[in-house]
Amino acid sequence: MAKSGVNEDGNSDVTLKNDEITELNLQQLNIIPHCNSKEDPQINEPSTLPDGALGKEVDSERYDHLNCNESDESASRRNHFNCCGNGSSALNLDLEDDAFESIVTLDLLPYEIILHIASYLDSKFIVSTLSKVCSSFSDLFNDVNFWKSRIRRRWPKEYPALPAKDPETFDWKEACIKRELEFCLWSNVAKKLDYFVFEHGLYGAVDTVHLVENGNLLAVGSRDRYLNILDVTKLTKEDESSPVSCRIFCKDNAHDGWIWTINSFDRTLSTGSWDTRIKFWDLPTMAQIHEARANSAILCSHFESNLYIAGSYDKNVYQFDPRLAGVLSKNCYHRKPILCLVANDNYIMTGSEDSTVAFYDRRHTAAVVKKQKLQQYPMSMSYDNGQLWVGDKGGSVHLLDASSGDLKLVKTYNVGHAQKVTGIIHTPGVLITCSTDKTVKVLEPNLDPGLIVNLTEMTSEVAEISYRNGVLACASSGMCVGIYKRRENDQQ
Repeated sequence: MAKSGVNEDGNSDVTLKNDEITELNLQQLNIIPHCNSKEDPQINEPSTLPDGALGKEVDSERYDHLNCNESDESASRRNHFNCCGNGSSALNLDLEDDAFESIVTLDLLPYEIILHIASYLDSKFIVSTLSKVCSSFSDLFNDVNFWKSRIRRRWPKEYPALPAKDPETFDWKEACIKRELEFCLWSNVAKKLDYFVFEHGLYGAVDTVHLVENGNLLAVGSRDRYLNILDVTKLTKEDESSPVSCRIFCKDNAHDGWIWTINSFDRTLSTGSWDTRIKFWDLPTMAQIHEARANSAILCSHFESNLYIAGSYDKNVYQFDPRLAGVLSKNCYHRKPILCLVANDNYIMTGSEDSTVAFYDRRHTAAVVKKQKLQQYPMSMSYDNGQLWVGDKGGSVHLLDASSGDLKLVKTYNVGHAQKVTGIIHTPGVLITCSTDKTVKVLEPNLDPGLIVNLTEMTSEVAEISYRNGVLACASSGMCVGIYKRRENDQQ
């Protein structure tokens, strides 16, 4: 057998039959993670084991195909695995060696076996534990090709949905961890998630929800002008009253009109309303710290450090500094009300009832870079890593490329919604949509999103969704909020 290793695609240079690999399991071999000292490469004695810890003797004929070619000169080092950090294996197995017949340490296995074992392990465990066994494992499991191959074997569809603008900066390891966590969570809803309904003290349709503090707090805005803050950590199936007692703040006159959009940055919460006002609240105390005003109803928003961007009913995009009075700028890019808005460091993207998506440079707000016409007007947006996902009035989802100062329609999808797509969230791990058809769909974040689960617990139209750290909040026209929460015994 040639020297074991990993090629540039993340696959083994050596081909083994699946049944041969599978037969070499941890019950037949007592595998102990162990690396010999860098300072003494001649060490070839197995590590000391407690009484009764020796594994079964290995059948030399059965596993003879795993023996690596070696010269007589290197025979004295056949039990040493080179952990010098260069990712190469100095492994040479002699199946007649008494030490090998007694024990095989994890670091003595060929790379193809290590990779096969790793395919059964959780990616977080590989990163936090297995990659720290020795420097060779660190090199192996920090290789971008390993994580690319792992994702493509499990989810063959094209991912990410659009090529990263800078492929060198795309974190394949983090993307794989997130995909595995999200898929495991949402493909096992009955076992891993609890569902709660908050309706206490609500007297109007809920139009907006927003999770803060890593999903521990939930802000709820409704047409009764109430602003409620819920402590999600208090929700538990063991306490039937928790959907009532979880409310830790309620202001019944937060605005003079419907609360339509909630956002946050750091420890400041923002609310926008049909009364044309934007209010800023201190999250620890919920004291109002600032107020700004536009000329028309605030329908959507983006909040970042020292800047609040709002889309309004009067077709304008407003920019405010929460520390100052007055409007920083006001620009009109549409012929009808602006229904959704997202922004990154360089661009602002807006969707309007005139059925267009506008994309313009925020550093030169007078110039529209690009407009894209849709068959149905956009109602929701999500931007991540150059991908602009848009949900429309007809129930379709659109993917637009917004990565290079342009706006190109890549593909339009029918994900199964029969009515308006009122909310959409895209992350490296999952794509989530909600609709006035009373459903929430959790999909794979591929170029061709596949359905993971269709959530049907909501009994009324879903107006908006917010998702963070395993908590999904759904605003409902039925004067309630549906909350999916990862079970405490399943925290990742």
